[in-house]
Amino acid sequence: MLLKKYLLCVGAAALSACMASDEAETTQTALSFAELNTLNTEIIDEIVAIGATPVDDIPTTGSATYDGTMLLALQDGSMDGAIGQAQMVTSFATSTITGGADNFYDLNGNAIDGSLTLEDGSFERTIGIVTGEMNGSVDFASGEMDIETDVAGNFSGPNAEYLSGVMTGTATPEGEDALVLIGGFYLEQ
Repeated sequence: MLLKKYLLCVGAAALSACMASDEAETTQTALSFAELNTLNTEIIDEIVAIGATPVDDIPTTGSATYDGTMLLALQDGSMDGAIGQAQMVTSFATSTITGGADNFYDLNGNAIDGSLTLEDGSFERTIGIVTGEMNGSVDFASGEMDIETDVAGNFSGPNAEYLSGVMTGTATPEGEDALVLIGGFYLEQ
């Protein structure tokens, strides 16, 4: 059941895309596996219900901190994946975004090591698209892997209350060929 829900959430990441620090440590209280799953479902439901923020309604001053979840899935037939806790900070005045994810769990609810950092995070105000790179490492059930992904996302809600998107890239085990990795992030103010 958990695997099915996980795959649905990764699929939701793909759908949501359609409609900087050196260490990625969140400043929020660490959540349990069950709490992350519940939060993930709640945020996705809200994003789907309210839709993307109109470009003219994205704030032009101030900043916002977004907290939520990040999902990762290896596309190698192993059904290996992870859920983690993410936080991003947006400067609306400079159109930049910093942040990352940590506090990861495998699909069985076991805590695993991992930390990802958003690099070159920004958004194009005229079209409302968030871009950047999410890089770091995560200890999947199948082993530690270096993660390199591109990020694409958008704001949702009447005043950009939510930030979500997809990640596509690679997960590379030490000394082995890179595997395809997909993921998504779902954050709320």
